[in-house]
Amino acid sequence: MSNGVEKSIYYFDSCGEVNTHKVLELAKERAEELGIKKIVIASETGLSALKAVKVFDGFDIIVVTSALGIRVGNTGMGDLLIGIRDEDIYNTLKEKCTIVRGTDPFHNINAPLQDMTNEKVIRNILYCIASGIGVCMLSVLMATDNGVLTKGEEVIACAGSFVGLDTSCVVRASNSVDLFQNDGLAIEEIICKPRNPKYEWPIKQRTWRGDLEKYKRFMG
Repeated sequence: MSNGVEKSIYYFDSCGEVNTHKVLELAKERAEELGIKKIVIASETGLSALKAVKVFDGFDIIVVTSALGIRVGNTGMGDLLIGIRDEDIYNTLKEKCTIVRGTDPFHNINAPLQDMTNEKVIRNILYCIASGIGVCMLSVLMATDNGVLTKGEEVIACAGSFVGLDTSCVVRASNSVDLFQNDGLAIEEIICKPRNPKYEWPIKQRTWRGDLEKYKRFMG
């Protein structure tokens, strides 16, 4: 006889920042249900992380962001400066959570090339499920590589499509070098994601919904 448990997955009507509050709400419910105390938040400007700090009072929050000096181009609004550049936001977060700055494990010396590298193939496959799933995985790998998480422990990760949050899952942590090992990283539960994970780039509000005005101050 097979054994298991039935759980729900919340599907958003669209990708985007508009889903941030609901993601945090659902992630907290699942964390309390499973007794998970560590929450990984992918945040490039710090705005999603600031919201997470308010929701996850009493939890151990790990904020994962890109290395300094990186920007996202062709957004339709200018180049988005990522890596939590705003000093006020960074200092506020530093008092309340652990911040991990690092390089995407799926980026290597081939990153500047246009060829479809193995890393890009993996990333594109993950984006067929949800770009946030891929970012959740990368954030947990980066946090584990930095010693903030321990290989094998269960955490809840939240990420999104471009800015904001629209995806959350329960992840078994791993170092990036052990990603494909039997005891490596695993997506154990999907809490929420956009039902249609594909969105237009540059951002169009047809397939991605959210307030972009508040992000204009991070454009370079």
